[in-house]
Parts: sequence; C-alpha cells; structure tokens
Amino acid sequence: MPAIPFQNAPVVPPRPEWNASRPTLNNYSTNSSGPSRKDPPAILSKWGIGWRTPSLMAICYVLALLLAIGHLLLFRFIDGKEADGPDRVIPQAYVTTASNILANAFGVSLRGALGVSFCQHLWHLVRASAHKVSTIDDLFSVRGNPFLLMKMTLIRTAPALCMCVVIMLGSQVATAFPPGAITVIASQKSSFKTVAVPSFNASFMGNGSGVAANQFNFMDVYPQDANSITIAGMQLGKANNLITRVARQVLLSDDSLKFPSPCGVNCSYIMEFEGPWVQCTTASNNITASTFDGDTNRGNFNAYTGRWLSPPTARNARTAQTQYNGTYTLARFNTSTYTPISVEYTVPTVGGTGSPNASVILQQDNSTCMPGRAKFVVNNTYTDNVQLVTYTAQPINPLINLAITTHNGGIDVPGVNAEVGPRLGTKPANWSAEAIALFRDSNHMAIVGALVSWISGDFLARLPGYSSLLGNTTLARTLEKPLFWEDKVTTTPQGVSYTVGVNGTGILIDSTRFNAAFGSLSISNPQGLLISVSEDRLNDYLFKMTTSLMLAYGQWNTTSNATILTPTNIYSFSSPLALILPYFITLLVSIPFLLLGSISLIRNGVSAMDGGFIQLVATTTGSPTLDNAAAGGCLGGDESAAPELKELKIRFGELVGRPDMGRVKRAGFGTEDETVPLIKGENYGIARWI
Repeated sequence: MPAIPFQNAPVVPPRPEWNASRPTLNNYSTNSSGPSRKDPPAILSKWGIGWRTPSLMAICYVLALLLAIGHLLLFRFIDGKEADGPDRVIPQAYVTTASNILANAFGVSLRGALGVSFCQHLWHLVRASAHKVSTIDDLFSVRGNPFLLMKMTLIRTAPALCMCVVIMLGSQVATAFPPGAITVIASQKSSFKTVAVPSFNASFMGNGSGVAANQFNFMDVYPQDANSITIAGMQLGKANNLITRVARQVLLSDDSLKFPSPCGVNCSYIMEFEGPWVQCTTASNNITASTFDGDTNRGNFNAYTGRWLSPPTARNARTAQTQYNGTYTLARFNTSTYTPISVEYTVPTVGGTGSPNASVILQQDNSTCMPGRAKFVVNNTYTDNVQLVTYTAQPINPLINLAITTHNGGIDVPGVNAEVGPRLGTKPANWSAEAIALFRDSNHMAIVGALVSWISGDFLARLPGYSSLLGNTTLARTLEKPLFWEDKVTTTPQGVSYTVGVNGTGILIDSTRFNAAFGSLSISNPQGLLISVSEDRLNDYLFKMTTSLMLAYGQWNTTSNATILTPTNIYSFSSPLALILPYFITLLVSIPFLLLGSISLIRNGVSAMDGGFIQLVATTTGSPTLDNAAAGGCLGGDESAAPELKELKIRFGELVGRPDMGRVKRAGFGTEDETVPLIKGENYGIARWI
C-alpha cells in the first residue's frame, strides 16, 4: 500500500529520467545519431554592429536633447502668463506635473544612451585583457550599486566606465533643478476702462446763460445793463466762501484734497487741464537795521512782507480807464523775506537798565509774481487706494487785463440778461471770444487771489538771541550765520497764547511750507522761523488748490482712459540658468562617453546587449576551467560563489584547445591560457555535420 503524504506537504513533480537519445547540441558533434543533411552544417555568430544599437544610442541622446529644448520652450511660453483665474494659460498642477515628467524623461533618455555606450566599452575591455571574475562582476553591477565606485581596483581597471557611471548618477541630481526654474509670483494685470473723473475748465459756463455763468464762476457775476455783465470779486461770500476755505486748508496741510479712486483699488489715469500759474522775478540785497533802548519794536522786525495787488473789475468807466494797462493783468503778488546774517548786541548804557541795543545785517529777497495760466498734465496713480499725483506744467500766457475800458466797465454779452428787470437770464447768450477769455481768466484770478490773500501781510519775529539778553545790561554778543528768527508767543492775562508775529493780520505764512520750520516738530532738532517764497512753491500750492477745487465744487467732469491693475499670479521664468545649466552641461559631458562607446562598438565588430540573459548564456560556456570554478556557485548569489571563482582571471576571446575545433571556432570567456584575441571576420559558433 503506498504511503499517504502529509496534508500540507508540497507536491514535488517526478524527476525526469535521463534518456541518451534526447537531442542536444553535443549530439550534433558525435556520430551516435548524426544530424539530418537538411539542417544547416553549422550555427554561426554574425559579425556586424547592425543598426539597432547605434540607432538606440543616437535616438536616446537626441530625445534627451529635444526634451531639454522642449522644457525650455515650455517655460519660455508660459513666462509672464497668468497662473490662476479664468485666463490662465495652463493650471499650476499641470505645469508641475509636465515639468517633472520632462525632467525625468530627460534623465531616462540620457542614461539610456550612456548605458548602451557603457555596455559597448565594457565588452571591449573584457576582450582586450584578462580581469578577475570579481572585477568583471563589479563592472557589470556598478550602475546599480554606486558604492562599488569606492573600490580603487575598479577605478584603476576602468576609469572611463567609472566616470560614465558618475555622469549617469549625476544626471539624476541634475534633473532635480529644472522644475524649480519656473515660479509663480504676484503681479498686476492691466486692463483699460473709460471713467468719469473730476477736472477743471475755467471757460465752462453751462448752457452759456447769465445764470449759468454766475454758477460756474468763482467770482460774483452781476447784470450791468441789457446786454452786459460785471465780474466783481467775491465780496458777498459766494458759496459760503468755499474757495477761501479750500485755500486755507491747502496752505496749512501742504496737500490737496484726496480724490476717491474712480477706477478701483489699483489704477491710474492721466488728465489735462488749464490752471493758474505765476511767473516771478527776484532780486536780493543786504540791508542793515538797528534797535535801541526804548524802541517800540523791542527787538522785533519784519521777517516777511507780502502784498497782493489785484484791482477788481471796474464798475464804472472812470475807474476802468485809470486802471487799464494794455493786454495783460495789473495784478501782482510782491513779497519780501528777510534772513538775519549777523547780529551785534551792546548794552544800552554803562550800568543802565533796559533792553540791549542791536545792529543786524539782513538779506532781503524780493519777488514780484504775475498771475498767468498753464497747461497741466496730471498722472493720478492709486496703489491700494492711496493716491499719488505727479504733474508737468507748460506756461501759456499771463492773465489778460480784467479792468476793461468799455463805457461802463462791463463785459458785452448779447442776450446774457433777462428781458425784464436787472437780473441774469436763463437763455444761452452770444459770448464772443474776448468775453469768454475774460470769463476764463476771472476764474484763474479768483484762485490766485484766494490763495495769496492768506499770505498777504506782515509777519514780525524777534532777533536771534534777543530773549537771553533781556534784563542783562552788562553782556554783549555777536551772532553770525546760520541764524533763524525767534517766533515770539505772548499769553494774555486771560490765558490766551498767540503769536505776536501775525500782528493782527491773520496771515498764515508761518504755518505753511514757505516756513523752513514747517513740519519740524522734534525737540532734539528744533528749527527756527525762516521764511522763503519761491515761484516753484507758489505754483505747487496753486496746483494743489486747483485740484482740490475740482473735488470741492464738482462742477467740471471729464472722461479719461484708466489703466486698471488687477492682482493676479503669473508664471515667472526667474531662474533660466537652473534649467539651462543642468540640462546642457549634462548633455555636453556625455558626448565623450558616447563617442567612446561608438568607437568600442566599431572595434568589437558586434553589438553588445545590456543585461540580456541570452548573451550571458552564449558567452560563458565553453571553458572547462570556468565551468569547474563556477560549478560551486551554481545556485547563484554572491554567498555561493567560491573564492577561486572570484580570483580567477578571464577574458572574452577565441577558445583554444577544444576537441571540436575546426573551420568553425568557438568564442567565449576563458582563462588567458584558454583564449586568444578574436579575429574579426572569422567563423565563430558550433559545427553540426561538417
């Protein structure tokens, strides 16, 4: 009865019995059962490099080059284009994925080309000389185990192959850099839109009627007779003195009223308008002044004097004829500023009492400014809703003479007044070019007058160092530049403190940018009073006031093409070298090794397969010595290999001393004694019946 196997015992197939009649290659070399005459007489290896191996090496290299160029073109294409939003060119996730695929494909292709070249040169080395089996094994394994590069024996045996492996390993590192060459940054997307913006048009008078003319003029417009009007200043406080209040605000803040953005958080637009402008002439000279004990000035001098002279439009013919002076206006703004250069103090009397005497040398700067008009080009830029204004100005002409010489000093405008009563009409009137010019320049004059009226008058200041000498009759002192006036403040018995320098005129000059101490509010760096009036500063104030009136009155609007900036994320090819250098340096250093592999392929005469089992079987049989040494490790694995096998020196060549040698020779691995160099063109293989 047969034995019953254990339940879980593996089923072992029965071992096949050896039958000598089974055909083998050796049967074809014996006479026991000769081959059929129909079979080929011999199995021969073919000489020739073929087209696959060189083509594979070339195609892989060219593919790597094309992938690198494609990666570069991709980044150049998306550079500066939107990464988010409805107008994005390619989603960020796709760009990242595509970039990684291109980089990895480049590495695979280049390593493929280098791998084919490596294989050809490796087989050339094992043909050229004998090497230990362990060394040959390391050469076959070094691409998968880079730690083998630390063996000096391997480096001495095949330095070129070791360097080729380093290039292949380095290509894996190099391909990590190109995807980082593209980044996503915040940017501004530009779009354009026509928007309504505040402006100023001194000639605009609505429908051209008398009522509209009065509405759009800063001054008061009165009916003169049936067909004439008079523009006669702002005596009645038109619009609650809005223009004078705006002038005061601008002078004290040194800034215009801020326009709310008409086009969004981040945008810009340009507008043009004609506004008031002054042209000044200046002159300077030194003067000497002095005080003495009992002087009513008590050490106070004029630090500034300003006079605004603007004859109003004449309301009768006599006055008009007196003030008429040709084409341009008679209005002038005259200023004198005084800068102390040196002060010398002396005691009034020997042993006396009172205030010290003083002698001061002053630099007197005089300016005479004539009002005119200029063309302004203004660039308004909003960044996070914060306005920045820059402008250029081109002067046109001085303002025309408003004191005209008609019989009654009026401006003739047929149809400007109502048909009944002395009142302005509501129907469009017939305005001549001269009348429009008078209307226009009266608006400009009103702006200039409202601004300079606040700085017209005298401002007193005390001599430098005067306060420290009060009550001291024995001290004398000489002071020199740089000197500043002392702004004297007095407190009344009721506790009210005021600046003596204003001298009851309400002048604001000390609280404006004309004062060098404006905005200097630090005790560590106190700035004394020093007033200076310049054409540039006056015109800057006039510009700020005009733009403030645009917003305050809101009577003049225009349209402008605004550039709107919308925050968006865009691709930025910010580091092109991070892509170009790794790719093209790797491609460049690979060329010598590809040439080396190509030369080896030609020298070998036969293409070598990389890692193929057929090649392993076909080239390692035929040497009895190698067969015997390898038999001990027939199970495979490094642990099974005998030391004798590892130390055995072999090479690939023509096997000699075999019993079946004849016209067909055998090639394979063998010891130095068993092999001779291959002869290109010889027949290598195995004979069957020849």
